[in-house]
Amino acid sequence: MALEANQPIRLWKRIGILALGLTGNAAMVYGYDFIVYPYLMVAFGPIGWLYAILGAVTLCLGTLWFYDVTQQDWLGIETIKLVRDGPARSRAGRFLQWVARRGDLVTFLLLSLRYDPFITTVYMRQGSGNHTMTARDWKIFWASTVVANVWWGLLILGAIEAFKSWLSPLVSRLTNLFSLA
Repeated sequence: MALEANQPIRLWKRIGILALGLTGNAAMVYGYDFIVYPYLMVAFGPIGWLYAILGAVTLCLGTLWFYDVTQQDWLGIETIKLVRDGPARSRAGRFLQWVARRGDLVTFLLLSLRYDPFITTVYMRQGSGNHTMTARDWKIFWASTVVANVWWGLLILGAIEAFKSWLSPLVSRLTNLFSLA
C-alpha cells in the first residue's frame, strides 16, 4: 500500500475527531449520569426517575441522530467493530472476538450495563460503517434503554439511601461540632 501525500493530515484529523468525540461524549454522559440523573431522583422522588429516563432517552436519541447524520466514527466504535470482525492480531482483538462469540445477549448485557443505549445500539448494528436503523436496531435500543435505566436508577437510589442513612447524620454531627466553637 503506497502512502498518499495527504495521509498524515487525515491521521491527525482522525485523531482530532476521536479526541473531540470521546471528550464530548464523556462530558455529556458523566454530567447527565452523575449530576442530572441523581438530582431528578432526589428532587422529584419516584417520578424523578421517570423524568431521568425520559431525559436519557432524549439524549441517546439525539446522540444517535447526530452520529448518523455526521457519518463520522467520532467514538471509534466502527473501528472496534472492524477489529472484532477481522483477524485477531492483538489481545484486544482476541477479547472482542471472545465476547462476540458468546452471543448477542452477553454483548448486549455487558454494553447496556456499562455504557448507554446509544453505544450499545451502534456497536450491535450489523456491519461496519452502517448508519441506518433497522427494526432489530430499534429493539436493541429500547431494550438497552430499559436495562441501562433500571440498573443505573437502582444504583443511584442505593447511593441516595446510603447518603441519607450514613452520611447525613455524620454531616449534621460535624455541623453541630463546628457550630459550638
